[in-house]
Amino acid sequence: MNQWEAYVEGSYFNHKVGYGAVIIHQNIIKNEMYGLVPKEFSHSRQVGGELFAVIQVVKWCQKENLTEITIYFDYWGIQKWATGEWKTNIRLTKNYADFIRNSPIQIHWQKVKSHSGNKWNQLADDLAKKGVILKK
Repeated sequence: MNQWEAYVEGSYFNHKVGYGAVIIHQNIIKNEMYGLVPKEFSHSRQVGGELFAVIQVVKWCQKENLTEITIYFDYWGIQKWATGEWKTNIRLTKNYADFIRNSPIQIHWQKVKSHSGNKWNQLADDLAKKGVILKK
């Protein structure tokens, strides 16, 4: 059974976009990631932050030699662009989908309701907000 989980979030404030992610194994935080997103992700506001967060989680999994993770998200596009259910009409979503599809990591997608009191989703949201206030 897959015991690795990640929650991802994006945040938009004052024309800046941040990302946040928390990686959990057996209910213990193993890594927290946050920061400003690169310019190519920022025009899509918080969605760009969420996409960037997923990419960072996948890269972390590759670095740590993990093969499988469940990613929790609150915007359907995160899963549907990656799986091909939604058409990728712009470079950002095309690049995101290509990256995920070409990754060796097996991802289990799990939608969560945003701002519903889930402590891990709230932590990812707090991290994304923290990322927004970083200096460029």
